[in-house]
Amino acid sequence: MATIDVQEKFQLKDVAPIRKDPPGSVTEMPSPTKMHHVHIFSDDNYDAMVEFYVRIFNGEVVRVHEKEPPLTFISYDDHDHRVVIIKQPGWGTKPKMPVGISHIAYGYASLGELVFIYKRMKEWGYPAPHWVVNHGNSTSMYYTDPDGNQVETMVDNFSPLDTQDYKRHYQFTEEFGDMAEGNFDPDKMVALYESGVPDSVLMDREEVRRLIREGKL
Repeated sequence: MATIDVQEKFQLKDVAPIRKDPPGSVTEMPSPTKMHHVHIFSDDNYDAMVEFYVRIFNGEVVRVHEKEPPLTFISYDDHDHRVVIIKQPGWGTKPKMPVGISHIAYGYASLGELVFIYKRMKEWGYPAPHWVVNHGNSTSMYYTDPDGNQVETMVDNFSPLDTQDYKRHYQFTEEFGDMAEGNFDPDKMVALYESGVPDSVLMDREEVRRLIREGKL
């Protein structure tokens, strides 16, 4: 087997500028530039968990580490990994109502992508999303992975600044109404989308509420 010259192959390159902050130039707590990756413990459902995340994210297995504990690294973009499934032998299955993270949300570029994901996951035999809702600022479908973790696929309904304003000043107000008024039927959403109803209608909470009242969504 050929050996790899690690220093030669993996030396830092000028693909992107390396930020160099002089001592003392950072005066406030920095915020992350992005959410980078998630590590998820599993046991009995380890293989099913790997398959679920590869499928729902159209990802690929980048590396499998088979020593204890076994790890599977999954990526869905140009980075080395975004999701890691870690097998913990003897842990069994996850309690139904643990204290901890409620769900992790993944943003998509369009309503059409959410519709496609829903159709494909349904074709593959995965359970339907347990919650499908127009939050006003976003349209979301919440899936449950084989271990019971909640995975939200969502698309912003507005620009980032408008989304912030909506959250700060309108969502959960009396005029906004009850969140459940935005719960819709995903199969009806697919039908309306594929019939040519514009995204501007299907992503507008007031239009969604109207279509729900009319039995169309």
